[in-house]
Amino acid sequence: MKKILLSILLVFSLGTTTLLVLPATTYANDGIKVTVTEKVPGANCTAKRDGDGEIIVNLYECNLESWFWAIMQIIGSMIRYATFLASLAGVLFIVINGILYSMSGMDAGLKDEAKKRIVKTLLGLVVLLLSGLILNAIAPWVYVV
Repeated sequence: MKKILLSILLVFSLGTTTLLVLPATTYANDGIKVTVTEKVPGANCTAKRDGDGEIIVNLYECNLESWFWAIMQIIGSMIRYATFLASLAGVLFIVINGILYSMSGMDAGLKDEAKKRIVKTLLGLVVLLLSGLILNAIAPWVYVV
């Protein structure tokens, strides 16, 4: 049963990570042109302009070489996959400890241990969320759908 569940989880998670790609991408002979909200280091980024020639705030057009684009996709997919697995493990850990808490009955020691594990897991999920927000501010191409 565990093998079937793990194989379903693996297929689902790989399927979801391959669907997440960077939008607003055009392919040119000299590389790949990407529109992003932050400058990508080493990608020759310029401020994006509208039809009147005015600079659009927080939009940049970057010219990436094909190898750089591939590395960005691989790293982004690995980060999204690890985030998915960590959040799934946290939720499952909360469910398991909730069951242990409800089955502990009159034993106060078991109840306290289960409560502590649930609180620590919730704190871990909050840290995971905050690290995702920080990563999104530093490298927005990681979590772009």
